[in-house]
Amino acid sequence: MRTLALSDEILLRVQQPARYIGGEINSVIKDPKQVDLRFAFCFPDVYEKNE
Repeated sequence: MRTLALSDEILLRVQQPARYIGGEINSVIKDPKQVDLRFAFCFPDVYEKNE
C-alpha cells in the first residue's frame, strides 16, 4: 500500500486539487532517461474558473 506524502489534515484543506495534479491539455511527458535538458515554465496564475 502507498503512503501519502501529506497528512489527511492538510489534504482536507485543499479546495481545488486539480491545480496540483498536472496533466494539462496538450502537455508532453517524456522519459527522463531520453532527454538531455529539463526545464519548466512557471506562471503565477491559476487555471481554474472562479465562480
